[in-house]
Amino acid sequence: MVTTTAPNLALFEKQKAWALGWIINLIAGELVPPSDDEPGISPNPAQELEDLLAQRIDFYLGQDSKLTQFIGGWKRVWGPFVYLARPPFNKYATNAIYVAQQGNKYVVGVAGTNPKSLQNWLIEDLYVSVLADWAEYADIKPDFPAKISMGTKIGLDNLLRPHPGSSTTIVDFFKNLLAETQAGEKIEILVTGASLGGALSPVLALALHEKKSTWDPKNQATLKVVTFAGPTPGNYYFAERYRLKLGNNTTRVWNSLDIVPHAWKPELLSQIPSLYEAQIPSNPLIEKFVKIGQLLSVGRYYTHVERLTPALEGTLRPIEQTPETSSKQVELDVQLSALKSALATENVSVSDIDIKGLLQFLAQAKQQHIDAYFDLLEFPSEVTKFIINSEQLPPDLRFQEADREAIESVVSKLLEYSANPDVDE
Repeated sequence: MVTTTAPNLALFEKQKAWALGWIINLIAGELVPPSDDEPGISPNPAQELEDLLAQRIDFYLGQDSKLTQFIGGWKRVWGPFVYLARPPFNKYATNAIYVAQQGNKYVVGVAGTNPKSLQNWLIEDLYVSVLADWAEYADIKPDFPAKISMGTKIGLDNLLRPHPGSSTTIVDFFKNLLAETQAGEKIEILVTGASLGGALSPVLALALHEKKSTWDPKNQATLKVVTFAGPTPGNYYFAERYRLKLGNNTTRVWNSLDIVPHAWKPELLSQIPSLYEAQIPSNPLIEKFVKIGQLLSVGRYYTHVERLTPALEGTLRPIEQTPETSSKQVELDVQLSALKSALATENVSVSDIDIKGLLQFLAQAKQQHIDAYFDLLEFPSEVTKFIINSEQLPPDLRFQEADREAIESVVSKLLEYSANPDVDE
């Protein structure tokens, strides 16, 4: 039995949101199963991934699991909907979303970046040089040019799509739910996600708010947002529009040592090379990638929603020495090989120390972007282990070993992009 001392209700709400938002990521890295059907014939090529994800979510939300002992009983009531990008980016899940329920409370979990999805990395994460008008989603045309990044817009549109199997959307789900809800009965809808999901969740919530009269004509639903570890989704005017409409119902959580929330505001980007100085000195490679980020976002006036929210104070974490036979060492070897090849192609002269420093920097960044939040949010160690250790899953639901070819593809493409970032298209 998981026990806690007298709960801090504000902290508990964050813990609940982090956990329920985290488990939508449980197919990140899973290869889309090959289909025997001709291309375009299968009504839902992501069906097997959705079935697997549903089983994993249901396991974690199972009665008397370590997670539900900690956050209370929840059940999956819609989804998961897994969106696949068009070929050739359809080998891994691009976006995912689901809804969990506890009484009159509903949580919408939005998946973060799939580390093996090129569509996520190159489009939804990095397509920030072009802005899209928010007016397309607004109930009333904004007086000022509220805009979101084109990558965020693409992700949002994916989340709002009809599910291929059922032809229903997240909006349809809540519209049907409220049509069956008795007059005067209220429900609470919390939208949450981390990383890419930390950018998409407030944007999705605002899109739902803007069109609320179409799915909640009796105004029975209250929208809330808890967003974790997200980059900036839009410009200053978007952040201001968001503040006026949902700011009072939004909690933003970010770690001072997490590089992702430092994107894409120039002043925050410039802090990245020195974030881990006590452990890892800055070097030309880290500075190079930061300059690319600044080049991509210059003049777009990116601003965080709830920008005045102070960070949780992170601490540097030990980097585990991984045995050479492990999948993590395989990934490290691939990164090192791809990085050396890319630098040789560019005729860039850097030392092995710089390359090693960059890889150490990325290892620390990964820890700060994921593991650190469990500690900063004061999760009991047994709950953290239960959620992040795939060995806790039943054997038939466990994760596959790392796919070296997939890792090499993503790393090489990102390095190729970093060498020649196209900021105009």
